[in-house]
Amino acid sequence: MARVASMRIGGVTDMSTVDWYGNVCLVVFFAGCNIRCPYCQNSSLLPMDSGQHVLISYLEERLRTGMEPVPQLDAVVFTAGEPLLQPDAVIEAARLVKGLGLGLMLDTNGTLYGAAERVLKAGLVDRLALDVKAPLDAAEYGRVTGVPETGAASAESVDAVLDLSNELGLEVEARTTVAPTVSDDPDFIRRIAEDLKGRVNVYYLQQFDNQGDVLSPTLKEMERPTKDHMFTLARVALDTGLGPVYVKTRFEGLVRVG
Repeated sequence: MARVASMRIGGVTDMSTVDWYGNVCLVVFFAGCNIRCPYCQNSSLLPMDSGQHVLISYLEERLRTGMEPVPQLDAVVFTAGEPLLQPDAVIEAARLVKGLGLGLMLDTNGTLYGAAERVLKAGLVDRLALDVKAPLDAAEYGRVTGVPETGAASAESVDAVLDLSNELGLEVEARTTVAPTVSDDPDFIRRIAEDLKGRVNVYYLQQFDNQGDVLSPTLKEMERPTKDHMFTLARVALDTGLGPVYVKTRFEGLVRVG
């Protein structure tokens, strides 16, 4: 198979310390997404024709800028959007990243199992950041992702990606965005935690923020969940036996609970 020379991206952040905690990362935002979560803050990147085509060599130039003359980067994060809509480009870009001696984390919604299997079995990803949108239930997944007709397939795919990651010995961090009226109910979080228990290294509850290109106009007008409510939900997750659990809020950053 010929190697892919380009990828479609929405942008690059040259240096971040909050996307993969404990690492200084360059972050690549892949364009396109297959689901439509109402709280999405990167909605401008949802269309497959958003962003721009760039050569893989463009990524190499950006990486080398952060590594010379004194290395400042130690890792790269692929996020967006949904990177696994471009699996060949992800693999080729991952080869570049690993060739430069950097760690790689893939942030995915996990709903494209075939692409996930190809990428993860290539052995180039060090850590998987899995955006778990809902309990692994067809109706809930369809509701939260905004694509009811694919709810069952999405839930099954996420479940399978978790199993595959465990088989491959990958570090897995699971994340759930807590958004008002969508994913802020304690029983909703409890059910997610029960599905994740024993299958992930860490669980992050991320506070919805109405900044950015929020997909739902209704949510755009809503306030973020309170810090107290976020901590209540974290304790609900901990009570299932899942752990460690962290809360990430806009102003307090990342805090371990329990």
